Amino acid sequence: MLIFLALFILFVLIMNYYIRKNNRLQDNLEKNFWDREHEANFSRKKDISNLNYLIITEDKIPQNLHTDAEKTLLELCNKKMLNLSGKTNTDLKLEYGVANLEELSLCDSRFYDFVCAVSTYAGELLENGQTDAARELLELAVTYHADNSTIYTQLAELYKEKGETGKLPSLIEAAKTLPPMSAQITLEKLKACQS
Repeated sequence: MLIFLALFILFVLIMNYYIRKNNRLQDNLEKNFWDREHEANFSRKKDISNLNYLIITEDKIPQNLHTDAEKTLLELCNKKMLNLSGKTNTDLKLEYGVANLEELSLCDSRFYDFVCAVSTYAGELLENGQTDAARELLELAVTYHADNSTIYTQLAELYKEKGETGKLPSLIEAAKTLPPMSAQITLEKLKACQS
């Protein structure tokens, strides 16, 4: 009986130690987050005119299906976009200043809309037998480092259908430049396409 009581007390002491340790780690993480956020909120505005903005023009968009995705792409023409995947608002405020957050968020939102619309519209073009137009649109998205695995797999399938499997390695290399989570998912899907 005393052995069980001793083991129980030891178990409680060990659990108490780990709970306190976990609480200290959590408190440190939270403090670091708020310190960083406080610093970010007082960051000075920096020049963002030299960022690598992505801008599409109407001549890059096939204009013949008149779908919602096509309309979205046309609305995005000649507007600044930025792929800010993997960066938090705190990161953006620290790097470019709090005064630029709204503009940067708008550019990132446009890029997200672009990526979604390209994926949808390429599918619509393919359904209508316009493989060349779909391919050009998908290749444009890849050059813009779109982080949507469907874009890469659609393009890989087109390359396979045309017997251009020699282009798959460059598509895989492009996928490796994506943010880590997107890259992992996309690479797994591309490997499945190669089989």
